[in-house]
Amino acid sequence: MTLISLAMFQLAKKRTLESFDKDDYMNNNYTIFYMAILLLITAIPAVLVAVNCNKDKPILYGIVAFVFSDLYLLQWSIKKFIIRYPNYCLL
Repeated sequence: MTLISLAMFQLAKKRTLESFDKDDYMNNNYTIFYMAILLLITAIPAVLVAVNCNKDKPILYGIVAFVFSDLYLLQWSIKKFIIRYPNYCLL
């Protein structure tokens, strides 16, 4: 989700620079704002889980969780709630 959001953010930003119509410019600004908020809302929970559950390398796992936020939360939830792996993080 993070990678898709960043790609859409860059495309909207590029189109804003090429646009000369004021209405298109404002619509692109709203799109860029929405994509930035969506990016933060989807990535922040994954980064918090990664940093709190991996005390040995929190920065590395935080970056991985930011880039692959949905996949990171999916594997974490499978470990915690389905497999009940004994070394999962208890929040």
